[in-house]
Amino acid sequence: MTLCSKFVKIISDYYKKKKGSRTFLVIEYIISIWFILGICGLLAYGLSLAFWYYLDSPVLEEPELKDWRSQQLLETTGSETPTTPLPTTTTSFKSTTASRQLISTTTSNSKLLPAASCGKRIVGYFMAWENADLRQEQLRKLTHVIYLFATIQVPGVIKLDNEKRFLELKDKAHSLKSDLKVMIGVGGHATSFRLSLILPDDGKRKILIDSIVSSIDEHDLDGVDIFWIWSWMEDKLHYPKFVRELRKALNNLKSSKKRTEDYLISIIVPPKIETIEEGYNINEIVKSVDFLNVLTYDYYFNGDRIGPHSPIYGGTRGNIDETMKYLVCETRQPIKINMAVPFYGTFWRNASLPLQDGSEEIWKEKGEATGPFAVRWRELVPNGWHKSIARFHEKSKTSYIWIPETKPFLTFEDERSLAEKAKYVKDHQLGGILISAIDQDDDQSTLLNVVSSADICSQKEKDYIDYICDK
Repeated sequence: MTLCSKFVKIISDYYKKKKGSRTFLVIEYIISIWFILGICGLLAYGLSLAFWYYLDSPVLEEPELKDWRSQQLLETTGSETPTTPLPTTTTSFKSTTASRQLISTTTSNSKLLPAASCGKRIVGYFMAWENADLRQEQLRKLTHVIYLFATIQVPGVIKLDNEKRFLELKDKAHSLKSDLKVMIGVGGHATSFRLSLILPDDGKRKILIDSIVSSIDEHDLDGVDIFWIWSWMEDKLHYPKFVRELRKALNNLKSSKKRTEDYLISIIVPPKIETIEEGYNINEIVKSVDFLNVLTYDYYFNGDRIGPHSPIYGGTRGNIDETMKYLVCETRQPIKINMAVPFYGTFWRNASLPLQDGSEEIWKEKGEATGPFAVRWRELVPNGWHKSIARFHEKSKTSYIWIPETKPFLTFEDERSLAEKAKYVKDHQLGGILISAIDQDDDQSTLLNVVSSADICSQKEKDYIDYICDK
């Protein structure tokens, strides 16, 4: 018997024995039962919210550490525990920065960034839940900055998380008077599942599009990144229609504002080819978007393996080279494809060395190890990781730390691995690099400096295909 039904039985037995006016007792009994059912309903709703969070993330293994589940919750709520639903209405926030004029001439941003000189992109995610202060010198090293997140409410309106942090980003970005593009990421780990319910419905889809366009107009933004985890088979038909209609609505806004440049649309794309094939009609989507942000990390993750989270080559369960080859060969537009690099590391405790130099497999069975756990680049030293002892794995082109005595294994990006990724972008004429996220870097912008100063321009034609495609 459930707890709620036990309460109902207790109340029933109590009123059977209680003396007094029958009419009054019946009314009092009904009120008591409704009160209990209301409490039970709220409890069930809270449990359903927790269940949705559980579906979106792997299971916690060591609650005292910021593991991957905690990272997912941090990315959506700013807390390691689920919160109550956000209100369904949007709130208007006034910025202190006046509406800016777009600058079409060469500016300080393009002078500082080698990538900007040839139309390539250095895109940085900036997170609502991080605590690191935003510095203008970070923004000067980007071509695009995307604020995460504007969450999706019922029935389709969007609401910015941590409005104060968003306005700080927007004001500092606009005050640069540069070509830096400022965008918002719509969706996220907690609320993007609602897109599956919204997109098939013409009315709800229009509400969402109108809300996105209104937010871009109100805050004088340059575009939107659709951060959907993930589109599935039943969504495959509706996703292209959504981005087509969003493009049309933004073109209408452009005309009404007499804006000279198009508003930007980007979407995130998962790293696994199987997931892309199942849930994305990528050739239709790419017609309406300006670029694809491919989240090329966490390849190891299936719960039972340990290994590099962002390998360029190697392994039998996917890598960056395989993902990029697939997308370029499908779309024939390498210039629209950005490679993501994580500014956080992933580690396990009590791990045997997973990297296999003499094997095609670069991951190892998890065995007795615990993890994975996430650690920001800025937190490596405070958490006892000595970057000076890092090794470099030639096969996967990744950096790692493994200590035989205590057996922690950490896979992360450093100056050397980022240089390899920049070289890959240049060699294969990809569109640019996406940083996830700039506020996980240290105060010296160590990793951002490597990415922003990298020469990713090549002398090849814009749509040059540097892969041997099967079709």
